Parts: sequence; structure tokens; C-alpha cells
Amino acid sequence: MCGRSWLTLNLRVEPLDAEQAERRPLAEERFAYPINAAANAHRGKNVDILPPLPMFAHAAMGAGFTNVEIDGDGIRRRVYLAQNIYDHWYLQLAFAPLIDYLGRPDIILKRQKLTIKQAQMPDGRIKDIVIPLDNEGRMMLDWSKDDYLHSYRHISFAEFSQLDEIEAELEQYSRALASADTLFFARFDSSLSRVPSILGDLGELFDAAYRAKAHAMENCSEDSFEAYIEYRAQSRALFAQLIDLDVSAKIGALLDPLCEEYPEAAEAIREEAGYITALIDYIAINVAQGNEIRGRVEANVRGRFCILGRSDTGTTDIGANPFWSEYINVGTHGVVLDTILSESFITYLSRLWHILFMMIVPLFFLVSARLSPVPRVVTGFTAATLIVAVSLAMFKFTGVFLSPLAAIFALISAVIVREIMSYANSEKEKHFIRTAFSTYLSGDVVKEIINDPSRLQLGGTKRNMTAIFTDVKDFSVVSEKLDPEDLVSLLNRYLSAMSDIVLTEKGTIDKYEGDAIIAFFGAPLVLEDHALRACVSAITMKRLEAELNKTIMEHKLSPSPLLTRIGINTGNMVVGNMGTQNKMNYTIMGNAVNLAARLEGVNKQYGTWILASDDTVRETEGRLLTRKLDRVRVVGINEPVRLHELIDTMENASGNQHKLVQIFHAALDCFEQRDWKQAAAGFKEALTIKADDNPSRKYLQRCADFMQKPPQDAWDGVYNLTEK
Repeated sequence: MCGRSWLTLNLRVEPLDAEQAERRPLAEERFAYPINAAANAHRGKNVDILPPLPMFAHAAMGAGFTNVEIDGDGIRRRVYLAQNIYDHWYLQLAFAPLIDYLGRPDIILKRQKLTIKQAQMPDGRIKDIVIPLDNEGRMMLDWSKDDYLHSYRHISFAEFSQLDEIEAELEQYSRALASADTLFFARFDSSLSRVPSILGDLGELFDAAYRAKAHAMENCSEDSFEAYIEYRAQSRALFAQLIDLDVSAKIGALLDPLCEEYPEAAEAIREEAGYITALIDYIAINVAQGNEIRGRVEANVRGRFCILGRSDTGTTDIGANPFWSEYINVGTHGVVLDTILSESFITYLSRLWHILFMMIVPLFFLVSARLSPVPRVVTGFTAATLIVAVSLAMFKFTGVFLSPLAAIFALISAVIVREIMSYANSEKEKHFIRTAFSTYLSGDVVKEIINDPSRLQLGGTKRNMTAIFTDVKDFSVVSEKLDPEDLVSLLNRYLSAMSDIVLTEKGTIDKYEGDAIIAFFGAPLVLEDHALRACVSAITMKRLEAELNKTIMEHKLSPSPLLTRIGINTGNMVVGNMGTQNKMNYTIMGNAVNLAARLEGVNKQYGTWILASDDTVRETEGRLLTRKLDRVRVVGINEPVRLHELIDTMENASGNQHKLVQIFHAALDCFEQRDWKQAAAGFKEALTIKADDNPSRKYLQRCADFMQKPPQDAWDGVYNLTEK
């Protein structure tokens, strides 16, 4: 080394003691560098310094600390260029020789920049180099994207080891050659007389080189090291002269004439010639290999900084950089030099910029929360792409570094807040929809619509459904006898009770018309058993009606009980949002709807409470106890319809009800076969089971009329109803 090498300093986070602490003055004397530091400049986080052993410290030209910062994710991105220990500044290992190379200029250190004043650049220019620092006073490293092997030129230690082996072999061969009888051949070729002289000089040079090397190592003498280098250079020059003499060729030319002249010594002459020639060839080969290695080393190191470190397979000095998970750490010092010499600095934005960015980005996303999901997603991805693109462009073209962690945190925070807002708004809307629709639909139906809004289609849809119409008998009479407030209270109590039954069976309330309820089953959700649900609702209404009237009459809420007539029909109907863009109503329409309305009114003519069409009863699949009545043509509908009175569900119907229906159906069959007498007997028997059975009375009167005046032969049994 002797004046050309820079050694390592080790900074410590805790104070040293004993012999190691005693070395500190040596570091202060030999390796400290004057820095003009501002009061707020970062001084590093280490508190003590351990220099090399004194014999090495005095021999080296300088030293620098090797401590490198490692980020929380294990990546090396930044280094301190200078740190202060006991009021003395020390430079980083690569930075220290670089400062010497630049003419030992002044250094001005501030909180976020380090300035090298009047640096003498390699091209002869004198300039200030301003190095940006991060918030902690560290320089960001401009890592190459290449791996360690391709980042810089590398020289294997084996090259130097091989040079030592070559030098040792050259000494061995030259000393062996000096003991050979080269003077014998020199008597016959005077040019060979130089060989013994050269070999003698080589021996002296080898001895002198050993002495100079030993003295340099023992006394750290630069003069001795220079002498050692000079002796080795002189020995290489003598080897070159030896090779230039072309000894092997000249001895080969003399060999045959000498053997003929001295036949008795021919064998010895040939043996000695072969020995000398072999040594000369070995020397020539080693000289060529040595020159090749030195030339290669010379080409790689001339005018360059050389950093020594282990990179063999046994080393554990391996770290990670932003591009490579494994990178030999000695390469970090090369990056320090490269970053400063190329001035490819990375400007680390201050915390203020990061805070500002983290405030602006969330504001953008919070505003976008008002958008619908698809535009919101598109704007979110677009904004994220722009942010990444702008960050990359800033870094690539200006060297300004915006921490990706800050950007990621800002984006994630903004997205979370935005989605919370969106979720809150969505829940608010769902709550509004749930509250609004619950007025018309059952809770289960509302839940399914909210979970799958596609079930609720805009516009009209043709669908097989069941409609139900209800109306209170003589409600106009009741309303005339009550005050408006009492009437509204009574009506609300009645409609609430009846509507709840419809909603419980997943029906949809279409509208209220005074005391009348119009509802349907099978929309917006498809119900396979819509007919049965409608019929069960009607039966339940009549059952609840009795309990409701008991309360109404006890509390004198109405002058008379509220008795409900109900019409039910099943068929194809159009259902959907009808009206205009500004005013819509989710409703039903069609002939099947009109028939349900007509059936409600037909109850008056038969003295019944619940009438359903044949289509409705057919879809209940025998789960209800029903009584067939006439085939009729209602007002506005030409197609005859078989009327059915709903009695009860099969499981709840009493024995008398079953018996009544059985007797009534037998009498109806006789009636339709024009057996008036037998039919009358059947209807009379039905009245013995239920004395106030209005349909039986009606048919009994018909039998009496037909027995006096039979209908025409063309009569088909269908009654044309003239009242709604």
C-alpha cells in the first residue's frame, strides 16, 4: 500500500473503551477532514470511531468509514457522505479518496445538501458539485440496473496470485539457468556471453527486491516500496533482454557442429543444451503470461479508483439494492463514486412535499366518490396511472425522487375513505329503498331486490301472475257516519292489517283506492306459487277480519263491522313502471287484471266474500277447499269464466265445510243437467248444514223459477252479468 491505499474506518453506535478507544486520536490526526457544517446539518447517528491498527493507519494515504444505511425493507438506497464523531468529521470510504482526487476542496454541509467547492474535475474544469441529501442528511444512491458482475470492471485476486507465482517461477528458472554452463556455448557465439551477466544481475535484483520489500513492510517505508517496485521492473527488463538474445535458437544452431567436433562429449553437450533451452522456454512462457496479466490489469486500473473486497462464493458480505435481491456490498462504494462523478443525483423531496401530495391525492378521490362505480373505477385507475407516470418521469428526467411509500399510502388511504363514503351512501340509498319499498313489498322481497337489483326491471314485462282486489261492503255508509279524523284512523287500521297479510305472503301492493286494496303476486320477484299465496292472503284476510271487527265494535270505532269482498284472478299481465320519466307507478294492467276487479264485484250477486277464477284455482293444485259456482260473462269480458268461492285451506277446513261443498257440487251438477227437482233437494240439504249459505239460497230460487219456466233449449248455462 505505502501511500496509495485508503483503509476502512468503523463507526460505532456506542462508545469504545480500552485499547480501541485509545486509537481515536490516531483517527482524528490522520483521517479527519475539515467540513463547514451548518448548525442544523445532520451529524450522523454514530458516537465513536475505530481506526485500523496503527501500523496500517500510518502506512495508508487515508481512510473512510464503510457504514451503509439499510432501509426497513432490507434495501440499500442511501449513504452518509460525512459523519461527525467527537467534533471531527470523517468521510465515507469512497468519498474520502474522491475528495483527495478532486484536489481536497472545501466541503459545505447543510441540512439537505452537501457542496464540494471548487472541485478539480478530471477534464480540467473547476466547479462546485452540489449533492442533494434526504431528510436525514444522506445521499440517495443512483444504482445501475445491471447486476454486480456487469456494473463495473472486475479483477480477480487470482490474477495477482498468479503474478506472484510467475515471479517465483521466473526467479527459480533464472537461478537454475545461472548454474548451467552457458559459457561453454558462449565460446562459440559471442552474443551468448551476455547471458551469464544478465543472470547475475537478475540474482542481485531478486535479492535487493526481497530486502526492499521486507524493509517496506516492517517500517512502512514508501521509499523502500518504491525501490521494490523498481527492482521488479528492472528484473522484467532483464528478462526481456534475455529473451531477445534468442538463446534457444543459437544453441540449437551450435549443437550439431559441436557434437561432431567433440564426439566423446556429444551426449553431455546435448543434455546441457536441452536443459538450457528448456529453462529459456519456461522463462519465455512465464514472461509472456506475466506481461499478459499485467497488461490486462493495467488496462483495467489505469486512471481508475480501485476498490478491494471479497466477492467469492464464501463471502457473506451480500446485500440488496432496489433492482437486485443479491448484490455484493463492495459494489456500493463504486456506486457512491459513480453517482458523484456523473452527478446523477437523486433529489429526495422533503416531508412537506410528501404531506402536500398526501393531501391533494385524497381530495381528488373524495370528489370522485360522487361518481357512479364504473366512472369511479376508471378515474381511480387513470389517476393512479398518471401519478405513477409523473413520478417515473420526474425521476427519469429530473432525478427528483418521490417516495413510493408515501404515494402508496396516499392512494390506499384515499381509496379506503372514498369507498367508505361510497358504502355509506350506498347503505343510505339502500335504507331509503328498503323503507320506501317496504310500504309496498314484503321485507323478504325488498331484501332480494336490494341484493339483486336486476330483478327490478324498468318498463313493462308480460308475466303470468295473480291479481287480488278487495273492497269493504257499504263503506260509504260507514264513512258518512264518522268524522274525517275517525274515518282516517279506522281506514288506516284496517288497511294496515290487511296489507301486512299481503306483504307477509310476498305480494306487492299496487295502490289503495279509498277502502279498496289492489295487489299482485309474482312481481317484481318471480313466485312459482303466486296463485296459492294470493288465495291464502284472501282467506287470512277474512279470518283476521273477524278479530279486527271485534276490536272495532268494542271500541266503537265504526257504526258497523267492516266486511271485505275479494276477487282473485290468475293470467298473463303486464307489470312494470308505467307513466312518464317524471312520474312513474309500478303497477299491473291487462284483461286478467280487469277480471280480478270484476270478480270482486260479482261477490254481491252471489252473497259470497271471496271469488276466484278457474285459472287461479287450477294453479293451487287442490290445496284449497273451493266451491264451484256458475260460468259467467262479466262486464267487459266476453270469455266465460267459471267462478269458485274460496272456503279455506284443505288442512284448516272443517268437516261441515267439506260436507257442504260435496253436497253443493252434487246439486250443481244436477242443476247444470236441468234436473231442477233433484238440484233443489240438494241445495235444501246444503242449507241444513249452513242456514245462511247465500249461494244455496240463490240456486234454490233459480230451481223454483226454472221449474215454472224452464230456460230455452239453446241456453249454455253461462250467465251474463250486467253489474260490475
